[in-house]
Amino acid sequence: MSILYLVRHGQASFGQGDYDRLSELGQRQARLTGRHLGQAGVSFDAAYCGAMRRQRDTAAALLEGLAAPPALTVMPGWEEYDSAAIIQALLPCLLQDDPSLEASLPAMYQDRRAFQKVYEAAMRRWVAGGHDLGTVETWRAFQDRALKALGRVLAPHQGGKTVLVVSSGGPVAACAQAALGLADHRVLQLTWVLRNASLTSFLYRGQELTLSTFNSPAHLEQASDPGLLTYR
Repeated sequence: MSILYLVRHGQASFGQGDYDRLSELGQRQARLTGRHLGQAGVSFDAAYCGAMRRQRDTAAALLEGLAAPPALTVMPGWEEYDSAAIIQALLPCLLQDDPSLEASLPAMYQDRRAFQKVYEAAMRRWVAGGHDLGTVETWRAFQDRALKALGRVLAPHQGGKTVLVVSSGGPVAACAQAALGLADHRVLQLTWVLRNASLTSFLYRGQELTLSTFNSPAHLEQASDPGLLTYR
């Protein structure tokens, strides 16, 4: 039986000019994750991450905490969906359904509550489908992309291998959906509770996944700093 560890990236720079950059807290979360895995004696046969900067930087900081880290392979397909593009594409129908959302728009990238209100409404619409998104990735296309990336990781690593992937909340939740057979609206709810730098693990044989742990922040809680537990 082989083991796959999925790690969500550390906290990014919400409300800043470049969101795709780890905050100082995100860097600390990544280092603590690597230190925890190293102290636990976890040894990886391979390590992958998506192409986003926050994913690559989280993976690099994490691997520094291991005694014998494997080479890091950047594998396109593990990137998060583009929530900003999705929101923009769906905004006209969102405002038509709920005009009160307009009040949240000016501050949505500075105020986390305002962002969450608009974000949740857009994501529900996106997952439900049936809307013209133009060139924006659909929910089905995102699922297909994430599961193809998963397949590329699992295929060469059979027979007791331990593999690391650093990605984002969407792909982590999509993999959990594949393992548990969840409905789409349930997997969407998972993305909302995934903590930064949390650990999710699967046992696998071939392409068959069994969820072992989900969204564990225990390694961050051990630092006795509640500020390390973040969602965005």
